[in-house]
Amino acid sequence: MDTATIPAGAARFLQPEGHVIDGGVVPPAGGATLPVEDPATGEIFARIPAGDAADIDRAVKAARASFTAGTWSRADPAHRGRVLWAFARAIRDEAEALAWLETRDSGKPIAEARADIAGTGEILEYYAGLASQLFGQTTRVPGNNFATVIREPAGVVGQITPWNFPLYVGAWKFAPALCCGCSVVLKPSELTSLTMLAAAELALAAGVPPGVFNVVCGTGADAGAPLSTHPDVDVLAFTGGVVTGRKVLHARADLLRPTQLELGGKSPNIVFDDADLERASAGAAFGIFYNQGENCNAGSRLLVQAGIHDRFVARLVERARAIRVLPPLDERSQMGALISAAHARKVAEYVEVGIAEGATRLCGGPPPPEGHFARGHWYLPTVLAEVEAKHRVFQEEIFGPVVTVTKFTSDDEAIALANATEFGLAAGAWTSSVQRALRCSQELQSGYVWINNYNPTPVEVPFGGVKSSGFGRDCGPQAVETYTTWKTVLWALAPFDDWYKQ
Repeated sequence: MDTATIPAGAARFLQPEGHVIDGGVVPPAGGATLPVEDPATGEIFARIPAGDAADIDRAVKAARASFTAGTWSRADPAHRGRVLWAFARAIRDEAEALAWLETRDSGKPIAEARADIAGTGEILEYYAGLASQLFGQTTRVPGNNFATVIREPAGVVGQITPWNFPLYVGAWKFAPALCCGCSVVLKPSELTSLTMLAAAELALAAGVPPGVFNVVCGTGADAGAPLSTHPDVDVLAFTGGVVTGRKVLHARADLLRPTQLELGGKSPNIVFDDADLERASAGAAFGIFYNQGENCNAGSRLLVQAGIHDRFVARLVERARAIRVLPPLDERSQMGALISAAHARKVAEYVEVGIAEGATRLCGGPPPPEGHFARGHWYLPTVLAEVEAKHRVFQEEIFGPVVTVTKFTSDDEAIALANATEFGLAAGAWTSSVQRALRCSQELQSGYVWINNYNPTPVEVPFGGVKSSGFGRDCGPQAVETYTTWKTVLWALAPFDDWYKQ
């Protein structure tokens, strides 16, 4: 497949004429558009609407009207489930078109984009099944009373989603919100908006009522900030960087409104001396280089026990050098291009900082500007050895195909190093010892721990972090806590006793 070959179905999503608001395609209030760049070539191949506060306000008003009308919020939960199932089917029916759009928009290999789209269908199907399982409680309470505790949809939900997994992580947000009966205003990243606009149209065709799922494009400053500060947004869910997350939280604090944050990570991946080295080296490579390392839970800090360090690192370097960094639409591609020129510069600058601090680059770096590397934003799989905990590349999120390697001698040291950053999103441990694995699962300060594995995030279990990596959870039944509230109704089972009886 190449950029000139547009799959059937993709063309209708390629040139969006506006936001999706209240069941229609709405041109941006200001009339402006933003360019859509192919990271692999630098080509501007589409344009999206540039939203602003007026567009956000229009979408929030539509969401509020739909929520109040009750066509979705008070619908039979089984009906919501059937509609979400139809939405999933629509995504699957357009899978190849959506994967092509995702690859051109984000620079990821087509095989990974296909996995993202398939995963989006799975997420919708999971929450379709959960829609009729959101049970409340009943209980007898003192005073000859009876109580029902009802789970209700939270209301109008604002969602701001990232550019690295545009539709897949977006579905982590919108699927549970729709499952619960909320009305959604979602702002995708301005770098990767095409598939989310397409999904909003597919949702309408599947039976999601107008005003229930609205998508407004635009920059963080012009559209994201107005969504974060809008007083009629009951809940806001954000996935992105720590700096922006803090701004979002400050804005929501002023409104006294609930917020769910999934922020950055600097995730440790520990390899003990009793690990299966082939399996662990394969997992370490996949943990950092998947999606070009543009992954919030990437295993970017590799901690390797001294006795196996040299052998393990040599094998990891072999694997890194063997990764096929090719044009993303090439079926053979195993790693694509970075999202933008600015981001590629940031990744390269971090590597230079690491070398200046004392690290050794064993492989990778910027490729020579030849062949397909002559255009676009590329960086090769990179391994930095001899990294210390005090180094910036150990402490700060790079968000690219760069892994640091730090040697440790004892289990205590490994866990101390793993916990020695402000982040706590994910972690991994490779060992044949049940005792070591159990200790890691208990003592690693992260919301997600892989044992002899790395990167899978099945929708059935919650995902989220601790420390500066945020709070609240995506995925699993736990995600519905963000999008529901509890109401207690107390019923008198006997005549009311007059407190002021004379």
